[in-house]
Amino acid sequence: MSLSFQRTDTFVESQGLRFHARRWTPTSAKEGKEALLLLHGLASSLHIWDLVAPRLCAHDYSVIALDQHGQSEKPETGYDFATILADDAAIVHQLGLTRYAIIGHSWGASVALEYATTFPAEVSALVLVDGATGQLSARPHWTRELVRERLAPPRFAGTKRSTFLEYIKQGPLGNQWSPQLEEIFLHIVELRPDDTVAPRLAFEHHLQIIGAMWDQPTQALYQRVSCPITLVVAEPATISEEQADYFTQRNADLATLAQLYPKIMIRRMQETIHDIPLQRPQALAQLIMRAVSHNAG
Repeated sequence: MSLSFQRTDTFVESQGLRFHARRWTPTSAKEGKEALLLLHGLASSLHIWDLVAPRLCAHDYSVIALDQHGQSEKPETGYDFATILADDAAIVHQLGLTRYAIIGHSWGASVALEYATTFPAEVSALVLVDGATGQLSARPHWTRELVRERLAPPRFAGTKRSTFLEYIKQGPLGNQWSPQLEEIFLHIVELRPDDTVAPRLAFEHHLQIIGAMWDQPTQALYQRVSCPITLVVAEPATISEEQADYFTQRNADLATLAQLYPKIMIRRMQETIHDIPLQRPQALAQLIMRAVSHNAG
């Protein structure tokens, strides 16, 4: 297995906005392998895939990751799924993709799910990484206002870079900390000239996306997907009291999906946090390739 590949960053325009994309191309790609399109989560960036993409490239897959906000331009409106899908599709088509598998992490899984129902002839397989497991509006006792409150992002603008990094190091990723992980996190946020950090996605834009997630008919979308679906879910080593309700509901959602759609493959990753692409890049790459190759076969 070789890690020889070419990495190219490019900017593509859609609807008057400039979007960032990164492409990993193996030096000797095999004929017949479809491309892999990677979508990041909410308030993240394409750099969440920096550890996974080279491992996919090592097996001769051509990989493209899109910055749906990250280092792309961020207008005041247009954070609904229809607009985001139109932008993503324009970028994909300008990059020359016609048939590809989509791998989405967290909110990116919700985008991927909707994308597959909008462009069914183009999407060969879906791999949804710790996201799109249930419909927010179908959860008992939840309201739009409660969701906005619970999922609102922390306000950390102005935090010193060293403080920000130290906070992350104190979590599970601290056990495998590296200069590359540090670089990834400093690309996910905005590093300011005064050596402080800030989110790249504005608070109000974040809330617009949460509103779109509330409105998304997730269960109905699964019925309309025509390609194979693999769900990769994180199973943390410990669950706090505050997290208990979430994981109880998530497991109920997964059980419902498994019952309604027996062909969906559910892969659970034990002792793993939500940021699977950073904590378990090799294992995730293997699951992605298994899902894609199974479909090809």
